[in-house]
Amino acid sequence: MKVNLERVKTAAVTTSLAGWLVATAVAQIPEQRFDGLLRRGKLRVPTPNWRFFGPNPGVKDAHLLYRDITDGKPGEWAEVPIVQDRTWYALAWNARNRSPKALFDATQHTLAQAVAFGSKVLPVTTASGYRLLARYIQLHLPHAPGATRSQFMLLHSYPTSPDDRHIEPVFVSLEFPLEGDVTPAEAPSLALA
Repeated sequence: MKVNLERVKTAAVTTSLAGWLVATAVAQIPEQRFDGLLRRGKLRVPTPNWRFFGPNPGVKDAHLLYRDITDGKPGEWAEVPIVQDRTWYALAWNARNRSPKALFDATQHTLAQAVAFGSKVLPVTTASGYRLLARYIQLHLPHAPGATRSQFMLLHSYPTSPDDRHIEPVFVSLEFPLEGDVTPAEAPSLALA
């Protein structure tokens, strides 16, 4: 009986990959009951840990809104889409992800600074996330005719049901000019150590 070497190789690779896939799935169980067996036990299967959101999963969405000030009167708030829909091939090639990722990171940084400083707005205005958001709004978004200043707001939304969301404003920026530096003159200067 002649053994087909290619079939044996294919079966071995397929079985190995299927076993590794099952071990990876088992390693993601929240209770971590198999972790000792897989990583420190006799099996020592190298499995990735994809428990990205544990133990505190994300339960809120961040939103960025801006409005223009024309003749001293604020306009309507408009939402800036932070995350864009992805193409089907974005899993393998997502070259356009850099800009949305920078915007998302700047939003998260500004939210963290706003929480850290509480009601004090001026210290937040020197943070890199705040400056990036203000410059993005200043240079890359459409503005109302005659607008000389703009402002942004960050808020959280929590899904309370499939049809309803609880909205909570977190931070409102100072008004900044549509031309020139976005940091207010009275903001504390950055000290370089």
